[in-house]
Amino acid sequence: HSFNKIAHMTGLGRRAIRTIATERNLTMDLRDLARQVAEDRRRGFAPFMVVGTAGTTAAGAIDPLPELARFCRSEDLWLHVDAAWGGAAILSPRLRGHLAGIEAADSITCDAHKWFSVPMGAGMFFCRHPAAVGEAFHAETSYMPGKTAGPVVDPYTASVQWSRRFIGLKLFLALAHHGESGYVEMIEHQARMGDLLRESLASAGWRIVNTTPLPLVCFTRDGLDTTKFLAALYRHQIAWMSEVRLGAGAPVLRACITSFRTSASDIEDVVRAMGRIIQG
Repeated sequence: HSFNKIAHMTGLGRRAIRTIATERNLTMDLRDLARQVAEDRRRGFAPFMVVGTAGTTAAGAIDPLPELARFCRSEDLWLHVDAAWGGAAILSPRLRGHLAGIEAADSITCDAHKWFSVPMGAGMFFCRHPAAVGEAFHAETSYMPGKTAGPVVDPYTASVQWSRRFIGLKLFLALAHHGESGYVEMIEHQARMGDLLRESLASAGWRIVNTTPLPLVCFTRDGLDTTKFLAALYRHQIAWMSEVRLGAGAPVLRACITSFRTSASDIEDVVRAMGRIIQG
């Protein structure tokens, strides 16, 4: 949805967006991508960017980033990777292999207010082409200070905002407090809790319908009315989950481990309480 908004805001128009089909595991279908790029060029259009995802919001799917990078290089396309949530996995020795290929991206977005657990909002943008960023946002006027001497990038020269808060302070303080090893433990703990949630749900008769190494579980069971179930879940203040539709299928439940304080006993309590709701 964000790029739909961006296309409209920048003047490209929403009709400039192409939605690519997905495989059964909900990752991007590279054959459909190649087909649409070729078709657009045949019709006189000029494709210039491919957006891959490292951890989709709905199901935690990770696109085939190495293959995407090779395709974009061969077709002279900019590769942007949306790692808003899943990007934090790069810190984890256990998880970073699933993000292989992200280092070849031309640009990456990652939100520190998600898996880095700092207050809203703290979006980060990484780009291997600083000159392109500088050219896009360059502006000079007499009432703004001149360029800072030395290897310093003034934020107002590399982003949309001129007047801006010290957004990076919250992440700096969190890193200073936890350190890299502390963050690795936080992230891997949540991943372990995600694994435990999958196992506990499966043991209790739920059916897992997504595949991801990230702590996001989509699940259902025969005869489930997701709307009524979630209403009961919220009414009893058991946990916050959401409803999601994956492809053309029926709505399913979505649970994401978003707190580093979540414990194994929390998972067990929630799954037991969900069982009581099902039993009526």
